[in-house]
Amino acid sequence: MIDPFSNSAFKYGFGLFETMRAINSEIIFFDEHINRLNSSLKYFGLSPVEKELIKRKLLSEINKRKLKDARIRITYSLQKEKPLITFEFAPYTNSFPQLARITVSNYLLKHNEELRKHKTTNYFINYYEYRKARSSNYDEVIFCDDKGHILEGSRTNIFLVFYKKNFNDLKICTPTLKCGILPGVAREKIIQVCKSLKIKIEVSPIPKKLLYKANEIFLSNSLNGIIPVTTSSTDFKKEITYHLKEHFDKYFNFN
Repeated sequence: MIDPFSNSAFKYGFGLFETMRAINSEIIFFDEHINRLNSSLKYFGLSPVEKELIKRKLLSEINKRKLKDARIRITYSLQKEKPLITFEFAPYTNSFPQLARITVSNYLLKHNEELRKHKTTNYFINYYEYRKARSSNYDEVIFCDDKGHILEGSRTNIFLVFYKKNFNDLKICTPTLKCGILPGVAREKIIQVCKSLKIKIEVSPIPKKLLYKANEIFLSNSLNGIIPVTTSSTDFKKEITYHLKEHFDKYFNFN
């Protein structure tokens, strides 16, 4: 039970969390999420979680609740300075439409900000900017840094697709972790899929201006996988996005 008077996440935003999807009692990318959580816990000098114990508890609750397709959240905080791990379960619903509409935040983030590399419960800016975007009928907001680079969405990583006629010189670009972004689990899996399909993947700083020159844009997270994007100003094509999505969903049983 969370005590609002002594819980570090509730009072100060000092906590970490992971959000996962479980399909037919299989927790997608479970090891990767717990490894990322434990890596962040080590960085902040906190004790790690026991992977197998967490997995048993999650699967037990999923089966007890008879959830065939579930959204799971694990939150790690301190309560009276002792570790507290809480779990949330809900039926999975896709919060994105078939084609997501994105906008760019005017709030510039610090380049290579260390805290952005961890999934902390201090989500004020992400949530505030996301709410503003939703009030204008956008589905996601994209952040840039103070050096003019594209970073990530409020709850997604971002990929830009470039090619010439007949898909010549095809390459997919995504921001490097060195810019100060969350090392998304789905992001890393997409990079692997691109390599397996022999699609050139470029992980580097991306100038904001390229956002408006891409042939296609897509987002990613561990709940929704690959999320195709359109915008109010440009009707992006999506051939490569759907090709990747088909392989991603099939390879990782993500459907």
